[in-house]
Amino acid sequence: MKHSGTRFLPSWRRSALALVSASLLWAPGSTYAQTPLTIPSVQPTSGPWDSGDGFSFKLGKKKDAKIRRSVSGIACSRSAVQQRICLLVFDEGVEARYATLRDGTLVVGPERVALRADEGELDAEGAATDGNYFYVTGSHSAKRSDCRNNPHSRHVIRFRRDPATGRALRSPGGDPSGVLVDYADSGRLWSIMQAQPELQAHVGEGKCLGTTAPPEAPKLLGQHGVNIEGLAVSDGRLYFGFRGPARKGQAVILAVDSEALFQGGDVRASITRIKVGAGRGIRDMVAVQGGILLLTGPDDDPATQPGVKWAISWWDGKSSSGVVTPKTLATLDLGGVELREIKAGKANVCEDKELKPEAMTVLDETPQAYRLLILSDGMCDGGALTFSVPR
Repeated sequence: MKHSGTRFLPSWRRSALALVSASLLWAPGSTYAQTPLTIPSVQPTSGPWDSGDGFSFKLGKKKDAKIRRSVSGIACSRSAVQQRICLLVFDEGVEARYATLRDGTLVVGPERVALRADEGELDAEGAATDGNYFYVTGSHSAKRSDCRNNPHSRHVIRFRRDPATGRALRSPGGDPSGVLVDYADSGRLWSIMQAQPELQAHVGEGKCLGTTAPPEAPKLLGQHGVNIEGLAVSDGRLYFGFRGPARKGQAVILAVDSEALFQGGDVRASITRIKVGAGRGIRDMVAVQGGILLLTGPDDDPATQPGVKWAISWWDGKSSSGVVTPKTLATLDLGGVELREIKAGKANVCEDKELKPEAMTVLDETPQAYRLLILSDGMCDGGALTFSVPR
């Protein structure tokens, strides 16, 4: 396998004074007021990780390369032999794949995980696991290019996880071609969103994303249509993070009871408005001890995207009727990451297109820092990068 360009050499540095200031200014449960001087900017400590021959979907060279560049969610856990096994979802197609994380390597697997039986575009944007189940959500959004309705994206899926293998439990006998055990597909989230005063104006047919006309339908207007891109699970609750609507520097998180969502009954829905900063929305989420980490980045308005940095924030996961200000831990400095052309034989070529962090998992969690693995839409096989983010 050949790579053009130079791999990123980690050299990130941060201000010791900034970290000391941050630790003095904030403690759990306190009111936290940040200034730019207290928020470090962190560069990758390693990556992009090697992914061997990369994911294969057997759809043809061009289509395979397109899907390989569409990683949009990741859910990781350890198997019985302590291998870190991750389910990766893509915003193209209807299949997920597994990867095993090793030191500096994303070992991709060939096993197909068919998320839905039809060929409609699920637009999977988030994945999570609580150890018992895997959860995957579609974006629930209209098409970005022309604002066409996409009812195929209005699904939340769960299936049983096998604690021995760290993969989906299959019947019969764990055969990779077997049926997913306890598979459930819920379309209820659409009506749940319509019932929330904070969201109902943004949920409906033909609700274009952002505020500007889509490129292929210039006569339409943006309506801040809903666009889910983050998913986390904690204590029996599913948390959906929205890239849009994002207004006045605020993003939205919708939380529901996971069992009720799939089995029926009151989901006890709650909406929390999160202060993320102008031009930002939520791009992914992951549960950690005592809260939820948020990956934020450009929202759905192209005009606001230039200059908006990706950032990592910590939220305690508690719903509130007021606007919540999370603790911003760091912004991501991606300036030293170069795009690559990956060649693994004549039939398997993938070229990075752009760097858009959209999938996040925690590798290590210490009292001092989180070590994160972040994958990007637009990078072949996610172009996995690691970051050390101070708490």
